[in-house]
Amino acid sequence: MSNLIAALHMATAAIAAPSDTAIASDVAIITAQPAADLAAADEGDQASAPAASPPATTFRPIAFGPYPAGWQIDVGPGVLAVPRFPGSDGLRILPIPQLDIRYKNQFFASVQSGIGYNVLNTRKWRAGPILRPEFGRTQRDIAVFPGLNRITFAPEIGGFLTYQPSLFTSVQLEVRRAAGGHNGLLADLTLRRIKLIGKWTLGYGGRVRFANATYLRAYHGVTPAQSVTSGLAVYRPDASVNDVAVSAFASRRIGGNWSINAFGSYARLVGDAADSPISRSPFGSRNQITLGTSISYRFRFN
Repeated sequence: MSNLIAALHMATAAIAAPSDTAIASDVAIITAQPAADLAAADEGDQASAPAASPPATTFRPIAFGPYPAGWQIDVGPGVLAVPRFPGSDGLRILPIPQLDIRYKNQFFASVQSGIGYNVLNTRKWRAGPILRPEFGRTQRDIAVFPGLNRITFAPEIGGFLTYQPSLFTSVQLEVRRAAGGHNGLLADLTLRRIKLIGKWTLGYGGRVRFANATYLRAYHGVTPAQSVTSGLAVYRPDASVNDVAVSAFASRRIGGNWSINAFGSYARLVGDAADSPISRSPFGSRNQITLGTSISYRFRFN
């Protein structure tokens, strides 16, 4: 389930980055702002702005699209294929609801992106607290390795800092620590880009994830006792880069407030995570692939 939330995060980041602060980003999963909405909002800004005013005064602090004047909710069905466990070579097919809630350019909440608030909120900079669910690892996830410990559900609590040099580009640093579960510390550095072509919204991004020794030993380590029952070699990883990932998405408006979305991501385990006997076993892999699709309907109200 750790791979599930990581995959959701990557896909969310790719599609919209609600924390921009983005089934599915990281690389920011919600529905991307349709190109038509963005074009209409840009025309409205240009029409209302004084001719002599510099361009900077016509912008509100936005990221991949105009933020709603009040509440905005995207909801719909989705399906996601994710690795069975961190370092697994198999995929699990899961029905994942598409649900994202935003209030102006301040509050955001979703299963995929967690809960956050933009305390610092300017044209180029945003920062604030964030809380993400970490679903852990069940015995069923790792049934092929008898003796490995399950990892319980826990919230990851931290903060983010986002720099947006241009309308369609953002760089975000997010640091979180689990309150229980793996008890580890994670830091994600993410780059996001988006492009609007007619009714299509296309995007891509990349992420580097750093993890401390506590996280890596929980998910990729093998203790002497676990080695006896699982048949894996004893392994005690140290803090290092956990993975390097890329992702892409495509979203198209199909009528009214409906949109259809497709997304995918590829993560390569590196460092001590890649050297783990779990990922190097016949049931493991350093290559982690996520694929998904969703249909969503957008509600807006003040």
